[in-house]
Amino acid sequence: SFFGYLGYDEVCCIASEALHPERDMPRAVLWTLGIVTSLYVCAAIALVGMQPWTTMSDTSAFPDSFHYNGIEWAAQLVAFGEVFCLPVVVLISLMAQPRLQLALAKDGLLPE
Repeated sequence: SFFGYLGYDEVCCIASEALHPERDMPRAVLWTLGIVTSLYVCAAIALVGMQPWTTMSDTSAFPDSFHYNGIEWAAQLVAFGEVFCLPVVVLISLMAQPRLQLALAKDGLLPE
């Protein structure tokens, strides 16, 4: 779940741009893990407060929970947010690829 929280490969690739990576990288990783874990816990508590966990959807729990409570506009908004965020995650993972390719090339790990 660490990779899902943080995008650890992107953090490692972009770490070379930090001014003091020995000091800043552990702090950034720990702060990010703390904040994201807190947000995940709050979202889980809110979700369980909206609907019994035995009736939740495996694929799209938040929109279904809003449907369960009769709040259709919120269900549509959350469903749109889920669909909108998926390509953003892919674009963020592509951001680190040039740096990764450069590091692989410097180490001689890419074919010539």
